[in-house]
Amino acid sequence: MSIGQTIKKMAKEAVDASKPLQFVEGVIHSTSPVQLRLKQNDKLIIPSDFIHVARHLTQHTRTATISTGSVGEKMTLAGDPEHAHNIHSITLKNATIQFSNALQTGDKVMVAVIQGGQSFFIIDKF
Repeated sequence: MSIGQTIKKMAKEAVDASKPLQFVEGVIHSTSPVQLRLKQNDKLIIPSDFIHVARHLTQHTRTATISTGSVGEKMTLAGDPEHAHNIHSITLKNATIQFSNALQTGDKVMVAVIQGGQSFFIIDKF
């Protein structure tokens, strides 16, 4: 390798080191397993071994406490004697919420590419 080529290589490595993360657009190629095509090279399919998906882009459940203020006026008249109750608030403790935001084939996504191209983190879809 000539001295000129060595200097060019060192300069490129210095520039690359200053950009450890790059954001690129991609498209979900398949979901089981997740495979990805990047906009900058749509012929290359990234296999699932190199892909990490943000949890909010998966189908998952979470437990939460849900509270709300005034819910409504009155319940339906019922009972003997007929009567109604005012409802002021509702609290659901340890409620299970099912999130169904899983990635689908064809979804356009934003991908954080770690320097060296060994990890691809899908951060959101649009």
